[in-house]
Amino acid sequence: MTDLLVVGGGVAGMAAAAHAAARGARVTVLEKTERLGGSGALSAGIVWTAPDETTFRRVCPDGDPELGRALVDGFDAAVERARDAGAHVSERWTGQMGFGVAHRVDMQALLERWRDAVVAAGGRIEFGAEAGELVRDEDGGVRGARLADASATEITAGAVLLGTGGFQGDPALVRAAIGPRAEAMLVRSHRGATGDGLRMARAAGAADGPGPGNGFYGHLIPSPLERWRPDDFLPLTQYHSRQGVLVNREGRRFAEEWRGDEISNQSALRQPGSRAVLLFDERVRTEHAVAAPYPHGQLVDRLALAEQLGARVAHAPTLKRLMARVAGWGVDADALTETLSARPDSLRAPPFHAVEVQPSITFPYGGVRADADGRVLGEDGRPLPGLFAAGADVGGLQGPGYIGGLVLGLVFGPRAAEAALERSASHAGS
Repeated sequence: MTDLLVVGGGVAGMAAAAHAAARGARVTVLEKTERLGGSGALSAGIVWTAPDETTFRRVCPDGDPELGRALVDGFDAAVERARDAGAHVSERWTGQMGFGVAHRVDMQALLERWRDAVVAAGGRIEFGAEAGELVRDEDGGVRGARLADASATEITAGAVLLGTGGFQGDPALVRAAIGPRAEAMLVRSHRGATGDGLRMARAAGAADGPGPGNGFYGHLIPSPLERWRPDDFLPLTQYHSRQGVLVNREGRRFAEEWRGDEISNQSALRQPGSRAVLLFDERVRTEHAVAAPYPHGQLVDRLALAEQLGARVAHAPTLKRLMARVAGWGVDADALTETLSARPDSLRAPPFHAVEVQPSITFPYGGVRADADGRVLGEDGRPLPGLFAAGADVGGLQGPGYIGGLVLGLVFGPRAAEAALERSASHAGS
């Protein structure tokens, strides 16, 4: 028997496992792939969130206030835990995504430190081990999990913590949660995030997170593409859509671009064909499209890479000629001319540029319902004994805005581990 069984070796799962190990707990981590880190290992390592509750409520009016408060209040301590673990943590900056506070963390080093801490404390990390279902006792409490392979091995635990990274890799779950055409979006995350935690929790009686479940985090990506692989995720992201003009195939603007690419990305899914065109001038190209989108970010010509990989990209010395090129992609020419007649500030300095874009999903805002300490809740709002969750497996925190990804694991992983160990200790003594 293990004190804490962690399902998923991503950022949330490993943050929880390392915290529990530091408390002297026996920990077992099940990771169905052959590598730790999940989507966090593919990220730029930017740990960030809203600077205060007021900002959180403004950006995520649909978000759970209890979870939002815990996230904002726990940010600084989470960053310090990463630093104390021995990972490099950068200086703090403001303005991430237009409003947030942020640090860059060496996620690979942090994952290695967490792994070492678990193993040094006598814990186990099992790779290629996929949990198929939760095991419950006669009173309905969760007391372990059963592997999905032919062995159906049962692992008994004082508590189980789900940190499987969301369900963006399962087309049926994505369509059910987000709506038609959502399942066709590019998946901008780790391939292992296929909703294992959500399915197991639901089967055990868990409720879905509060608020609308059809929001999701992702970014606009050029269209079409000859390839799509993890090392394309960051350099192909069109962060600079905030400074440009987005139109749909009807030639109409459909987003308030200044709110951010991650917001426009959600709107793009609802447009005809789930496609849009991003237009901008040379000033935007030089100041944003080929510049680092945030401190320590990549310096890459996002437009040139899109063109290299087969996306529809156009350049023209005049706006009239650019519009003619874009019309050739199936965009209504008359409506486009009318839309751009005001000549926005982002379309004043020649030459002019355009790229067709499509939405992508990194993780959905939906997931299981849990409190700020990671206790998974049933339909009656009461905790399901022995079951906890953290990271992208928990729904209801964000929407429609986005206030962080990696930070969810860094803040809520240890909180959930702490509560899980209390449950494990009390259960062992009963």
